Amino acid sequence: MSEPNPGRDLARASSVGRPRSGEVDRAIVAAALRLLGERGPARVTVEGVAEYSGVAKTTIYRRYRNRRELLRASLRFVADLPKPSAELPTPERLVVLLEQFREGLEEVVGLRVVATLFLEADDPEFAETFRRYVLTPRLNLLLRVFQDGVAAGELRPGVDYRRVVDMLVGSYFARFAIDGAVARDWPRSVLSLVLPLIAPTPPTDRRAT
Repeated sequence: MSEPNPGRDLARASSVGRPRSGEVDRAIVAAALRLLGERGPARVTVEGVAEYSGVAKTTIYRRYRNRRELLRASLRFVADLPKPSAELPTPERLVVLLEQFREGLEEVVGLRVVATLFLEADDPEFAETFRRYVLTPRLNLLLRVFQDGVAAGELRPGVDYRRVVDMLVGSYFARFAIDGAVARDWPRSVLSLVLPLIAPTPPTDRRAT
């Protein structure tokens, strides 16, 4: 028995009778994500997606004027991951966001994107699209959670939290470059090192000795 394949199954469903618009849209995006994970960003083209999805190129072009729009649509799942509840403590919200960051890279788009980001000249269109529509919004969301933590008195004010975000995300890429993989406990382990450094300063005991 063959393994389930969302892209193939969506394309097959779309080929039975007159496909509904939603089925075609899902088949296109599923095929783009399969191509991205299996063969890398360079293969995510209208032609490649048409071959993987079974959807005619003319149909794809009616939805997406060019490869940039197609890439943006295929990456929307990563960009639109749900935000952690504001009722969670700041450390737990950060854990959720870091886990989503890793999930987006490893399980949705595939780790081939990491190499593409470092070797931008190989596929500048994908690198720019990924940074603009996926990476930057995710990093900005991390930054906002840190700022919320400051406002709630959970974190120390006056810290350059953009640099803190850079260090957290950079630790993922560094570990991937060194080991080829990142431990599953990475979000909690890296935060356990950072959070004590940015915890609120305890109030000064005015009962001087």
